[in-house]
Amino acid sequence: MRHIAPVFLLFVLCCFSQTLVGQWIIEDRNLSAISQEKLRAHVYMLADTTTQGRATGSPGATLAANYIKQCFERFGLLPYNGSTYFQSFQAGDVVGRNVAAVLRGRDYPAEYIIISAHYDHLGLINGTIYPGADDNASGVALLLQVAEVFAQRTRKGEPPSRSIIFVAYDAKELELLGSEYFAQTLHIPPQRVMANLNIDQIGCVLEPPNRNDEYALVVGADRLTPDLRLITDVANRYFRIGLDLDYTYYGSKNFSDLFFQMGDQIHLAKKGIPSILYTSGIHAYTYKPTDLPALVNFAVLEKRTQLLYLVADDLTSRKSWLRRY
Repeated sequence: MRHIAPVFLLFVLCCFSQTLVGQWIIEDRNLSAISQEKLRAHVYMLADTTTQGRATGSPGATLAANYIKQCFERFGLLPYNGSTYFQSFQAGDVVGRNVAAVLRGRDYPAEYIIISAHYDHLGLINGTIYPGADDNASGVALLLQVAEVFAQRTRKGEPPSRSIIFVAYDAKELELLGSEYFAQTLHIPPQRVMANLNIDQIGCVLEPPNRNDEYALVVGADRLTPDLRLITDVANRYFRIGLDLDYTYYGSKNFSDLFFQMGDQIHLAKKGIPSILYTSGIHAYTYKPTDLPALVNFAVLEKRTQLLYLVADDLTSRKSWLRRY
């Protein structure tokens, strides 16, 4: 029995993993395509002085939006709005612009997941630039890197089974107007969207929930389904990403609920779409001119990118729909 037990345990582990993660097997899964250098290039570009903090309606926001659009074009993604990647809307006395693209799935092209992050920030205030490197150039960098990996897979003949919408929201800092407009004008029935993975302020290691700097806060994972938390846990452990995951927002259910309500994911969640927020938390540099690219820990951002990519990979490839409460 002492010789049989390890083999039996390995068999159980493999079956357990196959059940939870669908088509995942122990292999690279294109994780090597996720690069600190590319993440760094995106953050430094978006938080550069030329974008002047990316305030909605500003020339700097236009530069950032065009950069995101050019990345989508270079990756070979299709415009979400048919002939254009831009989605314009009124944001007070200025015009905001979401930037959105689609990667068509092979097996279930009419079913979707949505990966989102806002690109706007506070802009130029009294002559001082608020660069917003962590908030949220880091989240857009993660989104662009995941989009590029899925696009590379598609070019190699390995497209996702479901379609993916990648959207960079404008006007998060103006009462979430960009994500609200996107949700209001959603081109597809909400019941055909399996999940929304939203990323906001994901680049720092300044506020760990425990003593481990390699962490991520995951908010809303079990609001509508038990599966998003399960998928995230399995991805983190099975592929040995090794992040310390906090689902409680520092142990406060009330603040976790409040933080979820204040994020762009809330508008799709209100439509019944299971939605989740990945973040590294608020810190002393949030909404300060000192939110600079030097604050971003690109080694940990790479791990967080790997995790979100693996969760997206599971969602796009699994045959069964997520369970609902």
